[in-house]
Amino acid sequence: MKTIVTSGTALLRAFYVVLLFIAALWTMPGSARAQLVIGGFDASRGGFESLAEDSTLANDITTAIPGTTFSFSDTLTPSFLAGVNAVILGVGTTESTGVTPLTSSEQMALHNFVLNGGTALIYTDNDSFDANAPVVNASFLTPFGLTATGTLFPPANPAILNPSGPLTHPFTPVTNFTTDDAGFYNNTGTGTVLAQFAPGEAAIDYFARGTLGPHSGTAVFFSDSNTLPGDTLTTSNLNLVLNALAVPEPSPWSMIAVGGVALVGIMLRKKHRIA
Repeated sequence: MKTIVTSGTALLRAFYVVLLFIAALWTMPGSARAQLVIGGFDASRGGFESLAEDSTLANDITTAIPGTTFSFSDTLTPSFLAGVNAVILGVGTTESTGVTPLTSSEQMALHNFVLNGGTALIYTDNDSFDANAPVVNASFLTPFGLTATGTLFPPANPAILNPSGPLTHPFTPVTNFTTDDAGFYNNTGTGTVLAQFAPGEAAIDYFARGTLGPHSGTAVFFSDSNTLPGDTLTTSNLNLVLNALAVPEPSPWSMIAVGGVALVGIMLRKKHRIA
């Protein structure tokens, strides 16, 4: 029995193929690597905060992240969420009416979606825009360990605490979070506060990937929902959304590692035993 090993020339060719693969992946736009599908409430459930309602925000997202598509439903179910990789949800249907609170099954579906790697952008609001506002807000927050309260009258536009921290890139500038009659988070769970009205009054609570579980995705909670219908869709507010949704660019080292694994695979396929 003898072992036939690939010649040096064949290995060199394989090496060149792997390098070309890495170069192609490196230069490919993030949107081409993984298409972004954003889910949310349809107009019957989400009202004027639904991105299905000829939304300026939805149009801005597709302009900034080409290839993005949207999917809408009146109910958050595991099957619906399985078809998207991000959700954007708000608590208002009009200026003074809240959405129907999430049911316990919807809460579980949303929480599991994030635990399994999905991205969630949740926009709550003050505790007085609707008589049922505290219940509506809580239905979105309780699964993640947050609580909200208060009504803060304008102007209340808290600065981003870390100008080079989470959600500040690649889309810039991100300077502050513009609000209009916002609430605030008085319990932020295990999240990181990115902006606050005052100590103990968080405006944005951020859960990085891996915070809520070993495979969890990003979850961001905004204490004012006026960005969704466009009332406070400033450049900074838009960029906060885009940065939460942006597909991460692979690092050079991760691509080299992928290339190395591919090269080893080629070598092992070329090396075989013949009786």
